[in-house]
Amino acid sequence: MNEENTNLEEINSEDPLQNEQLSTADAMSGVITSPAETFETIAVTPKKNYWLLPVLICALIGLATSFLFMQDAELVDKTMEKQKKKMMEKFEQNIKDGKMTQEQVDKAMESMNPKGMFFKIMGFGGAIVGPFIILLLLSVIYLIALKIFKAEFEFTNILNVVGLAMLIAAIGNLISMVVSILKGDFSTIGPGLLFSEAAVGEKTYSLLTKIDVFSIWYYFVIAIGLSKIGKISFVQSASVVFGVWIVYIFVSSFAF
Repeated sequence: MNEENTNLEEINSEDPLQNEQLSTADAMSGVITSPAETFETIAVTPKKNYWLLPVLICALIGLATSFLFMQDAELVDKTMEKQKKKMMEKFEQNIKDGKMTQEQVDKAMESMNPKGMFFKIMGFGGAIVGPFIILLLLSVIYLIALKIFKAEFEFTNILNVVGLAMLIAAIGNLISMVVSILKGDFSTIGPGLLFSEAAVGEKTYSLLTKIDVFSIWYYFVIAIGLSKIGKISFVQSASVVFGVWIVYIFVSSFAF
């Protein structure tokens, strides 16, 4: 009996993380300062929804980012000019194909007024809803990947990994917006700062702006988190996380 108690005490002392559940504040700070240890703790302690508060904070940061964007007339005009050009090309083709009338095109173009209510609703509404959509979409993709690797995990912990890491992406978006306002054109903290759209072309510049420091950091932390909560190798998790990201940036930059 004494020997069994001694063994139990040794097991508990060898893995103190099993008895120490993180607070949400500790998890949010830990994802930046020590992500591996943070996700190791989350993986072996009772299930908890760490993701909710970070995602709400991301929504607030997104609102601040959208507000800064809409306050800069030059940046808004440049962005809207590009969007209108793309939309007009599609609309002209739709008119030729008989899918739209000129009247419908005119109404659609009027709705793209940056001073209009529709534009503001889309901007601020997207900032609120966007983080939750991204959270769910990425979590489902990573769920499928972990299932393929036959990992042991709880879906709540996938949400925790993505939700906590989203703080990094949100901060990066806010900083990028400040840089864009100072530069007078949309940019991110990466190779996009070294080139102009006129020099490399629209599609290449779009690709360069997506490869930024905060995005790499964000996906690196997610890869660490998935390896810890799924008990798989970092190479396996990183291949999925960065593979999905690379496909996204190429498709979004060159396919549309």
